[in-house]
Amino acid sequence: MEVQDNNIKKLQVVKFEVKKGQTFEFNGNTKTEHDRIKGMFLRLSNPKALPGSTLRAWLDDTEIIPDDTEVALLHHSDDMSITDVAFPVDEKAKNSPIRIIYKDNSENLAVDDSYHVRVYLLAEVTK
Repeated sequence: MEVQDNNIKKLQVVKFEVKKGQTFEFNGNTKTEHDRIKGMFLRLSNPKALPGSTLRAWLDDTEIIPDDTEVALLHHSDDMSITDVAFPVDEKAKNSPIRIIYKDNSENLAVDDSYHVRVYLLAEVTK
């Protein structure tokens, strides 16, 4: 007999702009109505920025993505399902701190180029 997961699935989105060569740090909190964060993935507005860009992330003061992790490992493209690309985690939400350090070391962008990064947190609300 299969056990059904009746929890409600939600997304929380963190969006920021990055310029070539920039290190961007985001500090915020998860939504209070979310109980758990179950996964994480990213989308870049300019896929040319993928090679060389790295990420480090913490949820609830626990490092979940170590320093110098290639963004390409977490990037979601249109031909992939969210469950296939999401980095699995299981951390408390409920207004927990989230910290992201994103470093652009891309070699494929012009000096003045900038792009948007969206970090998606897969959240669950317990019924």
